[in-house]
Amino acid sequence: MRIHCSTLKPATIVMACVTILGACSSTPPPSRPVPPPITSDAAGETLVGKVIWHDLLTHDAGAALEFYEGLFGWDFEESEEAPGRYWDITREGQVIGSVFAANADELDSPLWLVSLSVPDVDGSVSRAGGLGASVAVPPSDLPNRGRYAVLEDPQGAFFVVLRSTSGDPRDTQHHDPGEWLWTELWTTDARGAVDFYEGLMGYRSEGIAARLEEVAEDEYGEAVAEGDLPVVFFAMSVGEEVRAGIHQLPAEAHPHWLPYVAVGDVAEAVARAVELGASVLLPPEAVNNGEAAILADPTGAPFGVQQWPRPEGGDR
Repeated sequence: MRIHCSTLKPATIVMACVTILGACSSTPPPSRPVPPPITSDAAGETLVGKVIWHDLLTHDAGAALEFYEGLFGWDFEESEEAPGRYWDITREGQVIGSVFAANADELDSPLWLVSLSVPDVDGSVSRAGGLGASVAVPPSDLPNRGRYAVLEDPQGAFFVVLRSTSGDPRDTQHHDPGEWLWTELWTTDARGAVDFYEGLMGYRSEGIAARLEEVAEDEYGEAVAEGDLPVVFFAMSVGEEVRAGIHQLPAEAHPHWLPYVAVGDVAEAVARAVELGASVLLPPEAVNNGEAAILADPTGAPFGVQQWPRPEGGDR
């Protein structure tokens, strides 16, 4: 894949997380939401390294809610504890994420903040610090949710480590349109990020060469044989399960975690998203078989759409 997103800025999410998530407080005051459990259909175990939750932090919640409802048919339930600040995202009656409204002094750039499952939040935070990460929000407890912390990896991407008290969602190969499908880290130092997340999560990495076409061009514009294509993507696994991907970004772009939503037809989804006010960061024609695209919602938060089931001959 190729992406052009040099306008993405680092997100100042520390204040947003402290203000909205209620860091360092086991009983949030009335102005803060009580989040729902991660799942009502738990696997019964902690699935280490799996992305188990998605939070949208945005300046314009109204625009975001209207956009995602129009694109994916998601519904939203406003928090009684924090009206106008927090909404549960629901799909067919199941809560699949949250939307937080953040002020300009709390958040520079809207983003999707993903939560990675860990068995021990405090141990993970300690290990992350030794690997070069920064702690944005220290280990804290939330009712219904579990123990969490917000970290900034050595390349500058923010993410959450979470030990869910309700267990982690079950693994499945079946994904209907509008469901979370996949998550990738887009970063300026993919190999460095691989080392970090291998050390933190115990991931096993598999490098995959760029395969946009039969040939690619190097930085000087010369044709490069397929066997010499650079490795720009790493699949990150725990055991037999691929949990996430790490992808090389252009040097001028800011690292960020990128969630993908399943769609039946990528071109139709992109056209509809544009009608609803989205920007196209990576069009379908830049991806193998046109099976995926990367967009920014009307508030500026980047996300991906991907065809599922995948087209014949598709490979990640």
